[in-house]
Amino acid sequence: MNSKLRSSGLGNECPPDEDFVRVYFLQQGSTIMEAVKFFDHYEAKRWSNSDDHVLKNWKRLAWTWIFY
Repeated sequence: MNSKLRSSGLGNECPPDEDFVRVYFLQQGSTIMEAVKFFDHYEAKRWSNSDDHVLKNWKRLAWTWIFY
């Protein structure tokens, strides 16, 4: 994606920077490998849900990914 479209990563906006996803996963007690899987999964979906609406809160998705 174009770097101008990426959020600062400090908030929860989509799409996040992959480095911020990695840091968040580590902060939550997860691994870099899981962070990469998560990022690649949602990057392939263009950070959209099944209705093709852009997701708004990547941290909520990440939390669910990590703890469920």
